[in-house]
Parts: sequence; structure tokens; C-alpha cells
Amino acid sequence: MPIPVLSRHKVRHLYICDFHKNFIQSVRNKRKRKTSDDGGDSPEHDTDIPEVDLFQLQVNTLRRYKRHYKLQTRPGFNKAQLAETVSRHFRNIPVNEKETLAYFIYMVKSNRSRLDQKSEGSKQPE
Repeated sequence: MPIPVLSRHKVRHLYICDFHKNFIQSVRNKRKRKTSDDGGDSPEHDTDIPEVDLFQLQVNTLRRYKRHYKLQTRPGFNKAQLAETVSRHFRNIPVNEKETLAYFIYMVKSNRSRLDQKSEGSKQPE
């Protein structure tokens, strides 16, 4: 069922406001839930995957993500298109949860961060 969008000729802004952006996102999420409830026989539907709202990020952050992962997009993507592409990629990144949690706990217990590791390698001997 398409979302009814009314065109107002008196409106002077070209960008979608936060209210309507959130409204569209909620409709998309409801559709995803509805379709996942209908076809819940696949293993993906057995786990509850938390949704990350990448639409809240700044355009520069989305562009850095795109550049870091070398995502192919057409030039001139607007924020919504870029966020959708990044979100699609982000959901499909495989994560080894056990290894990630073990590494996280190790780093917390040792009061270190990944940045500490990089700076140790670049230190000059005194």
C-alpha cells in the first residue's frame, strides 16, 4: 500500500522534514514487521535483530562510511538515499558475536582502546 503524498505548490523547501522522515521510516518498519510475520519460516526471523537508525547520522559520516567500505553508488546521492545504501550494507555485515564480546571485555578490563594499540606502535623509543 503506497503512502499518500500530497504535493503542495506553496511549500518552498526541497528537503523532507524530520517529522515526515520519521513517519516514512515508521511505515517502512511496520511493513518489514508485517511481511516478516507473514513469512516467518526462514531462520532470519528466529532472532530479534536490533534496528540501527542510520538516518540520524550526518551526511559527512555516511560518506566516510561509504568511502571506508568502498560502496558503489551513483554520484549526487541525497542523504536519504545514502542512508538507505549504508543501512542495507550495515545490516549485511557478518559479525562473530563471541569473538567481538570477548575482545570488548578484554579491552574494558585492561582499560585500553584500539587507539591505544595504534599509538603504541608509533611511539619513538626514548
